[in-house]
Amino acid sequence: MKLDRLLAIVMLLINRKHINAKELAEYFEVSQRTIYRDIDAINQAGIPIVSYMGADGGFGIMENFKIDKNFLDEAEINTITTALRNINSTVSNKKISNTLEKLECLKHKNGENDKYINKFSINIDYNNWNSNNTDKQKLKILNKAIDEKKIINFDYINTKGEYIHRIVEPFSLLLKDFSWYLHGYCHIKKDYRIFKVKRMLKLNITDDLFSRDIPPLEMLDYQEEWYKDKPVHNITLKFAPNAKTKVVDSFNEEQIQFNDDGTTIVNFKFPEDDWLFELILGFGSYVEVIEPAYLRNLISKKANEIVNIYKNDK
Repeated sequence: MKLDRLLAIVMLLINRKHINAKELAEYFEVSQRTIYRDIDAINQAGIPIVSYMGADGGFGIMENFKIDKNFLDEAEINTITTALRNINSTVSNKKISNTLEKLECLKHKNGENDKYINKFSINIDYNNWNSNNTDKQKLKILNKAIDEKKIINFDYINTKGEYIHRIVEPFSLLLKDFSWYLHGYCHIKKDYRIFKVKRMLKLNITDDLFSRDIPPLEMLDYQEEWYKDKPVHNITLKFAPNAKTKVVDSFNEEQIQFNDDGTTIVNFKFPEDDWLFELILGFGSYVEVIEPAYLRNLISKKANEIVNIYKNDK
């Protein structure tokens, strides 16, 4: 941790003319005395640190100190920094912030308008339209727990509407279908589980550490985890011509068949849960379930239940 902090301080000093001990202490959440020791260690490592006096003073790196900027070109640096900034806008990860500082020092400074030059042409906002500070705070807490390998607990509302207290060893965050999920080991189920962050309530980090080995990312089959303990069915839906745009937005190209009469047929496999019902009902009168027959009957029943809610309206 100290080595990471020393390197991060060096990158901060390279990117800024100077910064004082108080700012550094607040940034790294350590005491000013620790910062002074870190500055001494950096000096001893051969990186020349200069101390500036006065109200606007602080520490800086000697003007003639150079770093090789040819390892990555400008376009590559912009690509990486854009991606990292997009992620950091949501999860506010200190390690990502430090990485961005390191990358900034590799940029080729050409003048005051440099910030407008060679901007990457793709921007991604991981926040949904209804995101708020509560969602970001949850991600910040989860990211901290993952980084510090601390067990968390929370109340969770599952797909059946059950309200269950969970104790979890958090491994990683997953962004899938515009929603954030947590992958971890659940002490209640004694198995690996995926939790939708939106459904996690009263989230709390404990002081208990966990040492369980985290499965390599490439070994995690998120889809298999999602389908676990749920029956999976082959489903065929028929859509009216007016729904074509939404169909293309909702399904993969290989699942879609366009008919000459303007209708669309979609074939896909899906686990039976409330999300499936919401998906189908969300198309309103523009969709018809063709197969399986039981699902056709179930959607008909749910549609009638919706009608009954408004049946007695005057």
